[in-house]
Amino acid sequence: MTNKAPVIYRTTIQPEWLDYNDHMNVAYYVLIFDHAGEEVVKNIGLGAEVTKKTGISWMVLENHITYNNEVVLGQPIEVRMQLVDHDSKRLHFYFEMYAQNDDGTEYLASTLEQMAMCVDLNARKSSTFPAEILANIEVLAAEQADLPKPENIGRTIGIRRK
Repeated sequence: MTNKAPVIYRTTIQPEWLDYNDHMNVAYYVLIFDHAGEEVVKNIGLGAEVTKKTGISWMVLENHITYNNEVVLGQPIEVRMQLVDHDSKRLHFYFEMYAQNDDGTEYLASTLEQMAMCVDLNARKSSTFPAEILANIEVLAAEQADLPKPENIGRTIGIRRK
């Protein structure tokens, strides 16, 4: 078994994502992580089609993001996802964005820790995951059970004083 979470999403940095520093603007890191999150929920059976049929969906409650290294125009990136924890209503995710260099090496560009919740859109409130989706979450959790706990989760923000 690999020591890394699986790749869930791949893309390439687009011109409209750049800012005046000629690297990707901070807002687009979140966009990429959001696309990766969409892939995760689709894979567990809670994609857009299911939501349209059932009114059951997911919403993000909290994000903690780090910007570790810049990415630039045309650079390929991939996002890895680890399911850190879950219960009958919530998912605790950890995402890592890796940028690819021209020589094939990669580096950590950004991380995102996220808490998401199952919601009933008809009632506009939290809901338990449907049984078949919860079963898929349990399978995902079992597949990732041997992954080490990410070092970056649970971070706080503040100015370090000496």
